[in-house]
Amino acid sequence: MLAKSRRFKTEDFKKMRKMQTLHSPHFFIRFCSVLHGEEKTAVIVSSGTYKKAVDRNKLRRRMYHIVAKNKDSIVTKACTVTFKKGALLVPFQELEKEFSEITKKMRCV
Repeated sequence: MLAKSRRFKTEDFKKMRKMQTLHSPHFFIRFCSVLHGEEKTAVIVSSGTYKKAVDRNKLRRRMYHIVAKNKDSIVTKACTVTFKKGALLVPFQELEKEFSEITKKMRCV
């Protein structure tokens, strides 16, 4: 889990209306540049995508773990990760691989 200071708050969502978007097969990331030390991350799993809270929380925990493990790859970025349908069936390693690929694209943009 990420530290509370590294997670989005409601006010942060309102500020980040115009973010750039990158897609992967099982999730998409919206991001914008921020100052060093102000990096924040939010993981969003809609109840329309997965009805059971157990499933939503499982995906959220997985992604927060991946983000914490790869925090050096998203330096100076504030980002939100939103899951698509079918992400629950994907192995953890594949989600991690997709995240690393998409963060490489984030650095180029």
